[in-house]
Amino acid sequence: MNNERISAARLQLLRDQLPVTISGVVIVASGFALILWPAVDHRLLLGWLGLQYTLSLSRWLAIRRFDHLTPGLPQTSHWLRLLTFASGISGCLWGSAAWIFMLPTEPFYVTTLTMILLAMATGSMPGLFVHPPAYAAFVVPTVSSLAWKVSQIGSQGYVLSILILLFLLVNLFFARNMHHALIKSLHLRFANLALVDQLQKQKEIAEEANRAKSRFLAAASHDLRQPLHALGLFVDTLATTEEPRTRAALLDRINSSVTALNELFNALLDISRLDAGVVRVQCEDFPLHGVLGKLADEYQAVAAEKGLRLHLHPCGAIAHSDPLLLERILRNLISNAIRYTERGRILLGCRQRGAHILVQVWDTGCGIPAAAQGDIFKEFQQLHNPERDRHKGLGLGLAIVRRLCELLEHRITVRSQAGRGSCFTLRIARGYRTQPFALPEPDLHPDANLQGRVILIIDDEDAIRAAMSEYLDRWGYVVVTAESLAKAQQHLAKRQLRPELILADLRLRAGQTGIHAIEVLRQDCGKNIPAVIITGDSAPERLRAAHTAGYHLLHKPVKAAQLRTLINRLLAS
Repeated sequence: MNNERISAARLQLLRDQLPVTISGVVIVASGFALILWPAVDHRLLLGWLGLQYTLSLSRWLAIRRFDHLTPGLPQTSHWLRLLTFASGISGCLWGSAAWIFMLPTEPFYVTTLTMILLAMATGSMPGLFVHPPAYAAFVVPTVSSLAWKVSQIGSQGYVLSILILLFLLVNLFFARNMHHALIKSLHLRFANLALVDQLQKQKEIAEEANRAKSRFLAAASHDLRQPLHALGLFVDTLATTEEPRTRAALLDRINSSVTALNELFNALLDISRLDAGVVRVQCEDFPLHGVLGKLADEYQAVAAEKGLRLHLHPCGAIAHSDPLLLERILRNLISNAIRYTERGRILLGCRQRGAHILVQVWDTGCGIPAAAQGDIFKEFQQLHNPERDRHKGLGLGLAIVRRLCELLEHRITVRSQAGRGSCFTLRIARGYRTQPFALPEPDLHPDANLQGRVILIIDDEDAIRAAMSEYLDRWGYVVVTAESLAKAQQHLAKRQLRPELILADLRLRAGQTGIHAIEVLRQDCGKNIPAVIITGDSAPERLRAAHTAGYHLLHKPVKAAQLRTLINRLLAS
């Protein structure tokens, strides 16, 4: 691409120099004719001068035509060849002057002819060094003709002829060096332009990312404040209510608000984990119908509640993907299809296309306008929910779908027509093995005989330590809580206990981390104590650090059942 741009730039430089070159030729040729007028045949002189004027006019007309064209690479090559040809004709015309108008017996005219021809050879260099073949086509016939004719003027003519040829070589050498310097400067110029263009694009990307971040934070803040606001009102009302039925209803609503917060936090966490690159992909070959059938069975009742029909088209294809992550993608697409379809049906199926499979989710819903189809995979983008009603979803499902597709290297496309429905197509690789696929069963362990086991909790939040301690106390564990590593070491030494499990927050006070605390306590005890990192941090770099450390990772808020299952499993092992 740079070579094309450099050729075009050289041609433009030549075009810019041509008016000066043409003017110089006309002026010098006219003056030369006036000097020779008394000494040579007028018809020959006028004929030669007429040819110079004709060539100059032709070059001027060529400039006019060039200015009305849009040069491309083929045209650039054409114009460079045409310019070289015209320069060759001009060189032959000036060289012919040495043959026609050389007067060996008239030193004045010999000197004049020599000076003019050598001056033309040197003066044409600034205009033609941009394209060395054009300069060579002009200067070689001009100077070599002069050298030949001078060599015929006695013995001294040979010496002068040699000097003229050396002059020709020096001029060609300088023209070549100037050409190389020009090419380097053009390369540098276009490299700088490309760098500026790249910086401009990066600036635009950064500005768009900043705007997207602002939109993301604004939408997330709104969606977090809504259930938090309701939760605060419910708690205040609960504190002043004694009637059992009212308290039970308020508890249900509090639970609903907590569930809404959990859903949003989980969605935000999913995005952070995907951005951090800590989601593991485990691709395998599996029958696609198993995943599609499971989802169809699961969403049949949900679709029926809205009066919709969910139809699964039989599919015998073998897919190569991560079945769990693929299920998450399809789950989001199906739930969106049901949410935005008021009547009609949802169709789930697949088609085989060579080495790939097209998994499609069709609906007869409200559709997506063409202008908005490029934005639906952005965070918090909901076309039909300007009021941010959380019952219509969070606007994060398709953002998670896009990230999962990028992680799995699956291509996702959408075809939609407003008012007619949509079709989301997922393009995945085809598999070839046919072993049965089953979702892994949850790893549950009984908590019998685990009472009295020592669990250390390290967290710098008093409320979290108190809540977790109360939960674990009721489950029969011996709980030691501390706000830092130093406090943990003091409490363990005072009570003469050794922890059998450590639950640590990722970020502690004074720049400490739970990872460091676990490593120090393991060294103190001389054994690899099972440990769990519990964090509310969603920064990708911190999630990567926790993931790299190799400890079990839980994200706040943690469900009690999830925490108990993991503790039982770690202690039982």
